[in-house]
Formats: sequence, C-alpha cells, structure tokens
Amino acid sequence: MSLPPRTIEVRMLGDFSLSYLGKDLRLERTNTTKAMQALQILLYRFPEGISREHLLDILYTGDAAADPANNLKVTISNLRRLLARAGLPAGVTIRYKTGSYFFCSDEPVVLDVCQFEEALALADRAETEDARLSHLERAAGLYAGEFLPHLMGSDWAVIAGSRLRQSYFGCIRSLAKLLSQREEWETLLELATRAAALYHLEEWQCLRIDCLMKLGRYGEAKQVYDQTVYELSEEFDVKPSDELIKRFRQLSLAGQVNTETVAEITGHIQESHRKSGAYYCSYPSFIDFYRICCRMMERSGQSAYLLMYWLCDSRGRLLENPEKISAAAQKLKKAIGSSLRRGDVFTQHGRDRFLILLLGTSRENCSIVDKRIEKNYRADPARGVSLRHSLHMAGEAALGLADSGVWHSST
Repeated sequence: MSLPPRTIEVRMLGDFSLSYLGKDLRLERTNTTKAMQALQILLYRFPEGISREHLLDILYTGDAAADPANNLKVTISNLRRLLARAGLPAGVTIRYKTGSYFFCSDEPVVLDVCQFEEALALADRAETEDARLSHLERAAGLYAGEFLPHLMGSDWAVIAGSRLRQSYFGCIRSLAKLLSQREEWETLLELATRAAALYHLEEWQCLRIDCLMKLGRYGEAKQVYDQTVYELSEEFDVKPSDELIKRFRQLSLAGQVNTETVAEITGHIQESHRKSGAYYCSYPSFIDFYRICCRMMERSGQSAYLLMYWLCDSRGRLLENPEKISAAAQKLKKAIGSSLRRGDVFTQHGRDRFLILLLGTSRENCSIVDKRIEKNYRADPARGVSLRHSLHMAGEAALGLADSGVWHSST
C-alpha cells in the first residue's frame, strides 16, 4: 500500500525509527533517554494522547528525581527541540491540553503497530478466504520483531510487546491452517522460517520440518531438526518436546525408501573423525542407548552403571543463578568428557545435571571414574559451585559411592 510522499512513518516493531520524505531521522544517539521514551509513548498513544499523571508514572516511578513534575516539563521541552531540529515540518510538535500530552502533526502519521493490528482486524472481518489470507500475510510481513526491544525493562512496553507477540503467533497459526489446506508449502515454509528467526520456538521449527517433508526435502528437514535439538540442549538447557521427537520419527520413516547402499549408509552414520574421550549425545539419544544397553545386558551378562552428577551450592542445594549454572555445566562437561573411555556415553539432562553410562565395568571402577572426574573438575572448578553424585546399576536401585555426598568447591 503506497503512502502520501509527506507521510511520517514510525517503526516500533523490531526497532524504533522515524522517517520523513524517505529519510530516517536521527534524533538522539540512543532511544532510551527520557525524551526519546516520552516520544515513543506519545507515538504509541497517537492520536488520543496520554494523561500527564500516567506519563509521570511511566517515566519517573522508581526514579530518584526530586521533582518529577518539573523534570517532565523539561523532558517535553527537550523533546520539542529535538523534533524541531530533526527536519520535520513545523506542525510536528508535542502539545498539552486538558491534562494530557499529544503528539501532533499536520502531516499523516503511520505506525507499523497500527498497520499490523488493522491488517489483523481486516482479516477477522474478511468475507472470503482469499481476502482473509491476503490480510494475514500482510500482517505477518509487517511484524518485524519485538515491540521496542530496547525498552524491555519498562512495564508498559513489556505489556504491549506481549500482546503484539501473541497476535503475531495467532496470525502465523491461522496462516499455517489456511496454507496447509491449500498445500502452499513453499509460502508456508517462508513464513515459518521467518517466525523461527524471530523466535526460537519449537513450534515454528516443527512447522518448518513439516513443510520441508511435504516438499520432499528430507535432508533439509533433518538439518532443521538437528540444529533445533542442538540449540535446545546447548543454549537453552531443555529437552526436545514430544512434538519434535515425533518429527524425528516421521523423518526416519520417510528416509526408509531410497537407493543408498549399506556402505553409503555406513559412511553417513559413523563418526567423521576419531575423537578421544566419552561419546556425548542428546538426552533422547541417551534414553535409547540406555534401553538398548539394558537389553544387551540380559544376553551378555555384562554389567553397566549409571552415574549422575548435579550442580549445587556449598550446602548441597540446587543452584538458581542461570549464568552460574551455565558456566559450571560447561566445566563439568569438559571434566566428564576427558575422564571417560571412548566406549562410555554421557549427556546433559536439564540445566544442572549430567548422566553417564559406564559399560562393562565394576562398582570399584566406578569409584575410580568418579574420583577422576572430581579431580579434573577440581583442576578448573566454577567458583562457589559444588557437585553431588549418585550411582545406580543400570536398571537397578541406587548404590552408594565410597565418598558419596557433596564435593565442595572454594567459595
């Protein structure tokens, strides 16, 4: 939709910018000063304005300012000067009337937030499926990211951002339903890929995988699955959902009909480089490996043990600081990987614990392994983070280690 040439365009989704006559206007070096915050609030509330008391609450609640009312006057005065210097028409200013402040302009003002919400409203009122689809696609294209992301510490921006985000999610879900019915997988894939780039949610990655499978692009679908599992385990410390695992099973079934030879398949599934130390895998893979191991033990008579470590404070309590947990988990992962044999397997379960499967060993050797891991972790520990551990025979009840309990790091 073309706009009049003298339109003032306001972008609030994904970033904040003001443009006029096709040029982005530079008001201040940062968008978080009081004057810029006031401008963003007034633009968001354009044209109805905002009461003086409400603006005071937003800008100065929790502020140590001695005279918030006077500071607000100074802020608005500074904002008027900024607008005048920015190259906007003389009619663009901030006015105060009947207890409220208003952003005023003689030229048209267009906000991407308003365009987004108007497109969704038009979609709701559309009389035909084609019209609804058109409006929804326009809304999805207008949503460029989080609402004023630099103001995520401000309650008003967080509330508005949450509402707009949920509207965007609803828009993508509606588009997924319509486009799936029409089997327009390429279009839906593009929308899902963009949604996944904005928000790293399994829902959008599952949608991407679905589209790629419908298009017969199974290799790309598997890459999306692998990357999603990696991000979940390494960056967000969470397990893949049942929905994501279901896609993996679908991919496995879809890949059964092909022309690969056994030699070619072997080349794909074996490790590309011989690495020392234990084998690290995702939690779902670890579950499968553990179950297979228990079945093999029934036939071979070999023993296997499950060793669990979890991070805690000096009193053995669970940690709460995400940054401390993440840093300590990396150190413990390194210590475990370097302490085990190539034939052993381990995984990270949640943010703060690791599971180790020791194959073909004895309980006495488990104690040796435990001391080796402790020694390697002690060589480079996370400050203030201790370790707890427990030992189980695979498929059996818990056993105690000789030095069972808590190993305390320096605090």
